[in-house]
Amino acid sequence: MSTEKSLTSRYAKYLRPALVLAAFAANGLVAQAATTDAPSAPEKAAHKTERVVSDSWITTKVKSEILANSVSKGFKVQVKTKHGAVTLKGKLPTQDAVDVVKSIAEKIKGVRSVDTTGLAVTG
Repeated sequence: MSTEKSLTSRYAKYLRPALVLAAFAANGLVAQAATTDAPSAPEKAAHKTERVVSDSWITTKVKSEILANSVSKGFKVQVKTKHGAVTLKGKLPTQDAVDVVKSIAEKIKGVRSVDTTGLAVTG
């Protein structure tokens, strides 16, 4: 029994701090102290990748919607997206055509703004 008691007391000195740490973690104190407002490098990279994918998706969606629309089907419009801001460039026959293309782009999810200053009316 003395061997059993010495083992228990030997592990007790390690067990007590572990239990205290577990109690703090359960109360969220450790997690809250570890949380900072600044994102970590992997979080920044993930956010940038997400934004790039989102911008690419917006560009693709705007182009496909312009091609699918019966009014704007024949229009050749360049589309670029950065941080949700869509820039349209090209030559269109009328101001109504510019308005149609702008309206199409504005309806796409994730679009924050549409810049049509690069669209020229040729007719």
